[in-house]
Amino acid sequence: MDYDPRWGDGSNDPWCTHCRQPITPKQQSVRVDFPHDPHGFRGLSGLYHAECSKPFASMARAMNMLSFRRI
Repeated sequence: MDYDPRWGDGSNDPWCTHCRQPITPKQQSVRVDFPHDPHGFRGLSGLYHAECSKPFASMARAMNMLSFRRI
């Protein structure tokens, strides 16, 4: 049977929302919140590795700006 990292490694480290790998205490992490997914149930809002978060943080900023725009 092959090892699958999603089975867990016995640690309590949080997992990156994008790459699904553990975020160790030595790694930088970023919390990204999307306006239409405040609790992360749709799989967008959550904790990301700093490198994984860059495109998602950019999208979240754009969506936040658009949500304040009045028509």
